[in-house]
Amino acid sequence: MDFIHQLNRLIGLYVSAIKSIFKTIIWLPFFLYAVLQLGVLTMCAFYVHPYIYPILSPLVAFFGDTRAELLGHYPGLYLLLPLVYQWGKLALGIIFEGLATGLTVVLFADYFGRHLPSRWRLSEAFRAWPQLFMGWLIITGILFIINWYLPETAANMLRQSPRRAALFDLGLRLVTVAVYSMFIYALPALIVLRQNLFRAFATSFGYFFKYPLFSFFLALIPYLISLPVSFLARNSEVIVTRFTPELIYYILLIGIIIDMFINYLLTGAVTKFLIDAQE
Repeated sequence: MDFIHQLNRLIGLYVSAIKSIFKTIIWLPFFLYAVLQLGVLTMCAFYVHPYIYPILSPLVAFFGDTRAELLGHYPGLYLLLPLVYQWGKLALGIIFEGLATGLTVVLFADYFGRHLPSRWRLSEAFRAWPQLFMGWLIITGILFIINWYLPETAANMLRQSPRRAALFDLGLRLVTVAVYSMFIYALPALIVLRQNLFRAFATSFGYFFKYPLFSFFLALIPYLISLPVSFLARNSEVIVTRFTPELIYYILLIGIIIDMFINYLLTGAVTKFLIDAQE
């Protein structure tokens, strides 16, 4: 595909996903997953509640005595809320995000592939849950290592140069999107193409190396949508000191809604791509 064809294809995939937004059943898996995320966020926000503290305090202890003590006081709770919630969200994602993605792929495949002889059932996503789990864990693990190891390696070089740090941060984000775009087709391929995890990864790499720019921008668009909320969450100290500390909770709540929307659009776009590839 030339550049114009790739751009039109990219826009067409997202338009197809947007057109399905009134099919409320397709929203259900990611909506339920968002409700679970809201539960985790609320538990973190009410960390000092007598019923919640005994559950979370052993886990919070892993952050160190200083952070654990800060989390138990106002407004330190809201200062650390993005960090604690991020770890809780990661733990929840390990268990449920792969399944939510698989179920949504089934619903999208049934919607986009109505004219195809083969049909998809929700039971297929439940049967593929172990592979969806492993696929999500591998992809997230690789992205986590990149975002942890590279900043640690470059810390001394960046400490005395804010401009260099800003450029490094931009580069790290682009690298993260580029790496993720290599895996973007893998989980949907488990369901749409009924492949095992190894073949699904091979399929994803194949499409990436065939359409590298297309795959990169396919992953970049939802990332850009999430950027404002992630930026605010990373600057919780400014919000806590200059505005109302409780605002952090609502920013993270908006982030949950945006994540649900992003997951829906991206899963729909990739599923439509794979369905079209079968024709």
